[in-house]
Amino acid sequence: MRNISTSKKNTIIITMSIIGFLVILDTSIMNITLPKIQTAFNVSLTNLSWSINIYTILFASLLIPVGRLGDMFGRVKLLNLALLVFLFGSIVSGTSANLNILLIGRAIQSIGAATMLPAAMLISLNIVSKERRAKVIAILGVTQALGSAMGPAIGGIISQYFGWHWVFLINIPIVIILLISTLSTLSMKNEITKSVKLDAIGTSLIVGTLLLMTTALVDGRDWGWASLKTLGCGISSIVLLLLFILREIKTNDPIIPMKLFKNRDFIASITSILIAFITLASFIGIIPTYLTKITDVSQLKAALLITPMSVAMLIFNPLSISLIGKISNRILIGAGILASGIGIYMLSNLNVTNNWNQLYIIDVIIGFGIGFISGPALTVGIAELQGTELTAGQNVLNVMRNVGIIIGIALFLSMLNGNITDAKHETYHYAIGQVDKIDIPNNSKTTIKNHLHNKLISSNSNNVNSSNKVKSNTINNSKKNKMINVEYTNIVTQKQNALGTPLPESADIAIKKQITTIVDKKVTKLNSQITHTTHNIKVHLHNKLNSSFLDMYSLEYPPIFASLVTAFIFKKKKA
Repeated sequence: MRNISTSKKNTIIITMSIIGFLVILDTSIMNITLPKIQTAFNVSLTNLSWSINIYTILFASLLIPVGRLGDMFGRVKLLNLALLVFLFGSIVSGTSANLNILLIGRAIQSIGAATMLPAAMLISLNIVSKERRAKVIAILGVTQALGSAMGPAIGGIISQYFGWHWVFLINIPIVIILLISTLSTLSMKNEITKSVKLDAIGTSLIVGTLLLMTTALVDGRDWGWASLKTLGCGISSIVLLLLFILREIKTNDPIIPMKLFKNRDFIASITSILIAFITLASFIGIIPTYLTKITDVSQLKAALLITPMSVAMLIFNPLSISLIGKISNRILIGAGILASGIGIYMLSNLNVTNNWNQLYIIDVIIGFGIGFISGPALTVGIAELQGTELTAGQNVLNVMRNVGIIIGIALFLSMLNGNITDAKHETYHYAIGQVDKIDIPNNSKTTIKNHLHNKLISSNSNNVNSSNKVKSNTINNSKKNKMINVEYTNIVTQKQNALGTPLPESADIAIKKQITTIVDKKVTKLNSQITHTTHNIKVHLHNKLNSSFLDMYSLEYPPIFASLVTAFIFKKKKA
């Protein structure tokens, strides 16, 4: 396979790089579209989070075992088949009319993605000499990092101009071009195959571990963190993980060789990667919704507002790698963790009332932090590995990157969903007290309270922007005229009955004028009260929803700062 022209090699490497970019892109591209999809499907954020989780769970679980299918059937054949599977999943996702169909589409996409990535990487490495492998690995790594970082920005642009469906449908022309490229540059004839064993039991155990862990994180907030359901899922995931480890120790063909964990730098790298990508997931999974729903900007602007984080990450990732060997690994990773903690702390106190400067600074700090963690961690972790251990180590670190995203998305969207529910309940009780102060009949108060209950409590979709739905139901001219006519009729009737004769026209006009003046003053006063009350309720809800987002980061930054100890797990010597 190496006896091909340089131009064809370059075409193949570019094609495989785009495949890697596309696979990782789809882990983050839909984050920016969550508010629109939530509105379209009328579902909670908790349920909608599974559209992200199902992709990352299956991708992380199947990446290593499914990658071995290439040895059995031929990597080129497997890659082309995987592209078709990914294409079909993208079509199903992009044309879905409800959450269940979207979940099916995302699952199909993930199976294709988990098969595509290892096949593409191995094909790239096999067409070049050993001397050029490091350069190819760097190219593949940068394009995959680009996919992760640019997902929200690309998703924002596509959804803004074409709709959220095209976040998935855009894959169709890209995959077709990739298929044309692979079919024209890579031969499926006479591929070298060999008999390998697929550890179905180990694969099932790790899939079950991630599913149960994610379920506990997603539904724990609603069930109660100490409930039997949450504890049952959490404990079961730990049991399955232990069984997986025992299986990997005993089997002759493990998915993850346990001897990797004898390497101190490798353990430190795994921990650091988890920290970095949980932080990244908490940022790109939550802030786009915050910007579109709380600050009321468009999806495109929201994407552009967090793009500096992606740019900073792409700059500082290779920069940190270039500093390996010149600066202690502990200092590099420690600087990244410290910056991430500072960025999240600033995020917990975010105020964009006057301008976006604070957010831009946070973008750069978090991008710096994640870049300085992920770059050295992915490099140092496998620096001392050789042969099959090197391949396995790379796969494990890629898996842990996705596990970090799974944990971050599942945990923070679950917490957000619960916080929004609490915010609405608190606002409802506040609103009841405000309505009781308005000088209107009790039946009118009851009508308003029922309206507030429907908007804030009864809705099962948990839409974030409910403050926009609290309308000021003031008394309009039509209602005012009815009030005047009712009062006028009552008074005239009473006076006529008392006199026994119709009222003179002059008296009739005077009564009408007097009643109009009284009702006008009363309506003006009531409308002022209603407008003031509605404003107070909207401000209260907006503040509570704002806190629903930012308070989560108040809980996040202390563990990040505490994780600075991770830096000291790395060996003291320079890599």
